[in-house]
Amino acid sequence: MTHNFVILFFCLAAPLVAQLSFATPHYYADKRERLNDYVFRTYTDPARLCWLLVDSAKDTWYKDPHQWDRSAESYSYRVASGWGRRVVKNTVQLGFETALHEDSRYRPSNERGLRKRVLFAVSHSVLAYKPDGAVEPAYGRLAAGVVTAVISSTWHPQSVRPGTLLGGIGQCALDRAGNNLLTEFEPDLKYFGRKTWNQVFRK
Repeated sequence: MTHNFVILFFCLAAPLVAQLSFATPHYYADKRERLNDYVFRTYTDPARLCWLLVDSAKDTWYKDPHQWDRSAESYSYRVASGWGRRVVKNTVQLGFETALHEDSRYRPSNERGLRKRVLFAVSHSVLAYKPDGAVEPAYGRLAAGVVTAVISSTWHPQSVRPGTLLGGIGQCALDRAGNNLLTEFEPDLKYFGRKTWNQVFRK
């Protein structure tokens, strides 16, 4: 119940939050750049591949879904299922965003202060840029979440119910929120890592 409330809050608050966003966007230069971004996110990004393997291992440990056990074979099912959902989601998202002229890539906020940066990163999990720099709800990404929930039910043990469809939207938002936070604070994490390394190993 709480999970669904959070999802609804993000979706309903998106238009208001969009008015508070002041980042200067860089829209796709052309269709080739959009396609290259899709190929990278879907097939060749090593970080996303690593996260897929880790998430599948976590789900295997917790036996999620319960129809698959903790065997190596079930782990392979989870990896294949996650990969399939990624391909479907990103492909559908590519189609919707191209048709709607949306660019949902994240741009760092350039804000100061932890609270402002976190709010910016989380709010932009459901927002997208338009060619003129305007910001609006990421209709293409949210629609892709619904379509993915329906299509993936053909191989993933889940039923197609209203809660499942809402969960598909929420999963898109939550996944992107995590990615946005990592992107937003990546320079800080690298600086902290270098500083720690120098302090520990270069005394």
